Amino acid sequence: MSESLIVYKANDHLEASSCLSNLVINDIDSSKKESYSIGLSGGNTPKIAYSMLSSDIKDLSKIIFWTVDDRWLPKKDDNSNQKLINSFFFNSPAKVLEFEYSSSTSSKDAKDYTNKLEENIKDFDTVILGIGEDGHIASLFPGTAAVHNNTDLYVSNEVNIITKWRVTATYKLLTQVEKVYFLVTGENKKEILSTILDDGKTPANKLINDRSETILITDQAI
Repeated sequence: MSESLIVYKANDHLEASSCLSNLVINDIDSSKKESYSIGLSGGNTPKIAYSMLSSDIKDLSKIIFWTVDDRWLPKKDDNSNQKLINSFFFNSPAKVLEFEYSSSTSSKDAKDYTNKLEENIKDFDTVILGIGEDGHIASLFPGTAAVHNNTDLYVSNEVNIITKWRVTATYKLLTQVEKVYFLVTGENKKEILSTILDDGKTPANKLINDRSETILITDQAI
């Protein structure tokens, strides 16, 4: 296992979610910055943690939420990560930097979102990521072009899962985030966790290896 990976072991998904929420809130409370940025991922895994953060962060008005990745489709679609994020934080005092779907091209929308991030975020403080059963993080899937992009902060990526195109933060962006948290729970993640902890060749391992510290929270035996 990489020496740069810190692992927190929880008994179940609820405890793992609570652990993540507490760690992020501690980060916020210890920060003296006027604003604090948090990148959020989609999926079912982080929903409980997001609910906890929405109620337990003391001052949401200093928080800027941004979208780690999304399928290239309107935010009203049930498969939209932006729709999920908005359901927890859009009507809160926090600032939500929405990914905007224009229906023009995914590359244009990714570039527009890059500009939005650069205009609104000085420091990338925290990001919450999941890990897919193939080891993908954000929408950086094995064998796709975005895995090899070392130039841009946010790009479109041809994935062909649910939608042909996705938009995603790149390694260039994710490596500069101060705190990276992986929340990985469920028996279906046991095999990929074993691969990652054995220093496999997954997209998750690439990020771990490119950083000085990454935190993994899981309910699986390791």
